[in-house]
Amino acid sequence: MKNFLKTRFKEIFSCIAVVVICCSSMYYLLWEFNPLPNDEEMIANFNAHRAEFEELVRRYRNYPRPPDKDISKWYREGDTQELMQRAGVARIDQHVPTWFPNPYSVASVKRFIEQIYNGQARKLGLFYKYGTLRVMPVPEPIPLIPGNTNRYNFISPFSPWRGVIWKDYCHIPEIPRIENGELLLPWSIVGKGARVPYQEIDGVPVSQKRVRIFPSLNRFPEQWKSYECVYRQIEPHWFLRMCNGH
Repeated sequence: MKNFLKTRFKEIFSCIAVVVICCSSMYYLLWEFNPLPNDEEMIANFNAHRAEFEELVRRYRNYPRPPDKDISKWYREGDTQELMQRAGVARIDQHVPTWFPNPYSVASVKRFIEQIYNGQARKLGLFYKYGTLRVMPVPEPIPLIPGNTNRYNFISPFSPWRGVIWKDYCHIPEIPRIENGELLLPWSIVGKGARVPYQEIDGVPVSQKRVRIFPSLNRFPEQWKSYECVYRQIEPHWFLRMCNGH
């Protein structure tokens, strides 16, 4: 009888151990597993090729963009493709928001809005000069995970609710304010009675969005919302960015 109970106890203990291991593994895959490159790897690449990163951004922002020119071929000028290859950069895109000079001044935002309406912003290429730049690394295969060809842009087979997640570099032409773990975006003018939080400064209704910023992006942030990007500052103008579900 003792041997029987001892055997049964071992069987039950083994079953419990298997269940705990399976549940722990499932929790890790669903909530903790981050297949994206770690911050340290991306920062090391940035530091090793900082001159190339800075020059690529300068060329992108200053590239002439007359109405009759195909601006998508900017990277074919000179040795730009060679610089991109050395830095491990696949593409640079202009992104929102636009960081016009002195972005936390109501007078500046009013001036920029006027330039949009009178066509000067597009004519002078101000969206490219002052926009947020997304600098995307060259795709790399993910070891041991078939079907995913890019470590920086990952479709998780374990977390369907999360969808596509990715990590890239981000350049902001102004030095943004950071307060209480949040990066403050430029002011934007809204209509009075708008359904977004706003305040009046000098009689102008303005709104300001904020994005979360962390000391590390090696782990997924808590309460990470769909279509949310989170940031880590690595230089005054340079950030790592990790996005969910775009």
